[in-house]
Amino acid sequence: MANSAGLIRRVADWPVVAMAVGVAVLLGRTVVGRFDYPYDLEWMEGGMLAHGARVAAGEPLYVLPSADFIPFIYPPLYPWLMGWLSMLGIPLDYPLGRAISLVGVLVATVALIFALRKESIGWGLSLGGGALFLSTYDAGGAFFDLVRNDGLQIGLIASAMLSVRSGWLRTGGLLLTAAFLTKHTAALYGTVALWWLIQHQGWAAARRFCLFSVVPALAFTIGLTWASDGLFLTYILDVPSSHPFVAERFFLTAPQELIMAMPFTIAAVCFVAVLARRAVSSGRRFWLAVGCMAVFLSALMRGHHGGYLNVLIPGLWVMALWSTLAVDHIRTRWPHSGVLMLTTALVCWQLWDGRWAMGRYLPTEADRAAGDKIVAQLSEIEGPILAPWQPWMPVAAGKSSSIALIALWDIDHKGGPLHKDAQIIAKGIADHRWGAVMTARGKLKRGLSKHYETTEFERPKGRALYPKTGWRVRPHRLWVPKPD
Repeated sequence: MANSAGLIRRVADWPVVAMAVGVAVLLGRTVVGRFDYPYDLEWMEGGMLAHGARVAAGEPLYVLPSADFIPFIYPPLYPWLMGWLSMLGIPLDYPLGRAISLVGVLVATVALIFALRKESIGWGLSLGGGALFLSTYDAGGAFFDLVRNDGLQIGLIASAMLSVRSGWLRTGGLLLTAAFLTKHTAALYGTVALWWLIQHQGWAAARRFCLFSVVPALAFTIGLTWASDGLFLTYILDVPSSHPFVAERFFLTAPQELIMAMPFTIAAVCFVAVLARRAVSSGRRFWLAVGCMAVFLSALMRGHHGGYLNVLIPGLWVMALWSTLAVDHIRTRWPHSGVLMLTTALVCWQLWDGRWAMGRYLPTEADRAAGDKIVAQLSEIEGPILAPWQPWMPVAAGKSSSIALIALWDIDHKGGPLHKDAQIIAKGIADHRWGAVMTARGKLKRGLSKHYETTEFERPKGRALYPKTGWRVRPHRLWVPKPD
């Protein structure tokens, strides 16, 4: 009888597996159509490549702002990986950074599937849980395959938490250290792991986890702080603390976005939350605590000034995990064929609802042609080029990379520790440091119109060359120094 019930459940999940394959195919087709695009899919990609180029050149990341480089407010692991891999002969360009992100997302998906298997959930439904995460590609801002650190971060967090849940404390600690070195907020997941280990495995396990997480994280922090004369902590802690916080996005916007990413299966989560009142096993309590931390951090970073949809990715990962655990709980409590089919339909419906219009995110031949024309124009300029909105485009024209505008904005807050250093760009403009300045429709100000004048520039036409996610900005004007 038990074998018959198991067979029925496996057969009932065939539609879920089929839908999971469909989501994977949709994501694969989207990624393949974007992977080798030689320009920004999102406006911060080029700035991250510039960080990787500094690593490859043996230059430090955490330095005082200069006309050549201003670092992002992130820890260094992602650009470290790009720089190190480029030293092995892999070209340091968009495909390399996107590949690192995709590997991270793949690892996160596999970790999600095995986390569900660890909680005794069948293969079919577990694959559906992995597909639920992949179906949030659109809800997470289409960041799974960008030259940004989000894909790497979720891969490291997910595999670290799975390792802790599986008792591989050394592996879990080291992976969490790596996650901390990707985005430092990941350190807070360690508090959840410690709480659970103390509660369910004792102090000895907790101490072992600390040995391989807290100790190496502190060692890296001390080393990076010493090597940068304190600037590492300045950039990742002091600079962000001077930024505004948007409370509405923390309390309202982010929770709504997380729920609406998979509303049908989240309804099952709410139903089980009312029904069960508490997780029925230590493992599920672990994932409940991890999820609460992920949701909190996602909302916190969404509330941070400039926080975009990509910060929701860890929260979306746990929403997929919670959804699958909730469906399994309902099936276990009411082992009726009708309930089985209803929950199967619910998961399939959610997977279908998560699909996205692929064309929205794919660059076109017009995008490539417009970018090539701009690169050709920049290559005729003598001297360096300031291109804050497209900092990697000068590299394609044979120049050095530019500072990224977001890095300049990050330090240019009154009361911030590096606010005065932000004036270095205005000084460079006054000194005619650049052979040309390329701007978008947004105004750079900083004395640009006083010291530079616009010149003939064939700008993109129609919708060509706009990024496919994030802030939609593209080259609009080219400025050259005014005659003395």
